[in-house]
Amino acid sequence: MSATDFDFLLGTWSVQHRRLTDPLDPDCTTWVEFASVAEVESILGGLGTADQTRGTLADGTAFDGYSLRLHSPETDEWSIWWASASRPGVLDDPVRGRFDRGVGTFIGPAEHRGTAFLARFRWLDTDGPNPVWEQDFSFDDGATWAPVNWRMVHTRREPA
Repeated sequence: MSATDFDFLLGTWSVQHRRLTDPLDPDCTTWVEFASVAEVESILGGLGTADQTRGTLADGTAFDGYSLRLHSPETDEWSIWWASASRPGVLDDPVRGRFDRGVGTFIGPAEHRGTAFLARFRWLDTDGPNPVWEQDFSFDDGATWAPVNWRMVHTRREPA
């Protein structure tokens, strides 16, 4: 593992999202799908990446998010923060983790509508043409994980 773990993500991507409408409801089976464009750049001399993701939700609402990923050479661990225009002024607590055999797993505390849980981000297929990001939650401190509630498939865009 190293500060180059996220180099596969550098550039501009078309992203297809599939997200549960209520990830806290264990009986929710309603999915929404939407597209966005993500622009990912290297920052701090390669010690991190940042991206801006913009799109339109199925209901016409704008989707605008920002990810910041920083690598700590001391711990050989990544921290990932998320912010979005839907929650102005809020920077989520980071998830932390690393890549092992091409799969990135990052876990951290989260809260939504008064419910605390662990969030897990996973990066899959990072060596292929369509990297996949998935999110799921644990409500029992990581003993078990609910099914994936958000999945993003990335397709590289050609430079304009």
